[in-house]
Amino acid sequence: MLFSCGCLGGGQSNNTNTAPLANSLLIVRSVEVMVGYNTSLSCVLNMTNGQGLNNQVVYWYLDGKLLGQSSTYFGFATYNLSVSDVSGLAVGEHQILAKYNGNADYAGSQGEGVLLIIAAPTATPTPAPSPVPTPKPTPTPSPSPTSRPTPSSSPIPTAGPTPPNLVQQGVRVPR
Repeated sequence: MLFSCGCLGGGQSNNTNTAPLANSLLIVRSVEVMVGYNTSLSCVLNMTNGQGLNNQVVYWYLDGKLLGQSSTYFGFATYNLSVSDVSGLAVGEHQILAKYNGNADYAGSQGEGVLLIIAAPTATPTPAPSPVPTPKPTPTPSPSPTSRPTPSSSPIPTAGPTPPNLVQQGVRVPR
């Protein structure tokens, strides 16, 4: 069976083919920063084949509030946060949202990341070292002349008479 459909009344047909939009992929990098320092938010905007999109506008949001916009350069985009921007945020995690609205060729996309604000370390004063008294040297007495030993007047013992028990045994004792 063959069916055919036609327009009655001589209407015109619009035979324009529109190509589907290429998909885009937006990846946001999470960042950690200490209060009192500046930082940069960054993202990569690519086509799904990995090729970076150039000269596209990315909108930056922090905790749902629009920060501003930046343009991609070979797929990369950054947004700088100053020291005062960071210092005005509470310590903890904050949501980063980067949004690409798309254009006639590419579908829009968005990516999320985390901005972690950490507290600056508090300086703990180190106590100044207290001086340690140095002991004063005690004078050592100068050596006094020592006297030379004098010969003793005690007699040197000499061999006495031979004990009788050795004489009886026939032992000769040298003298």
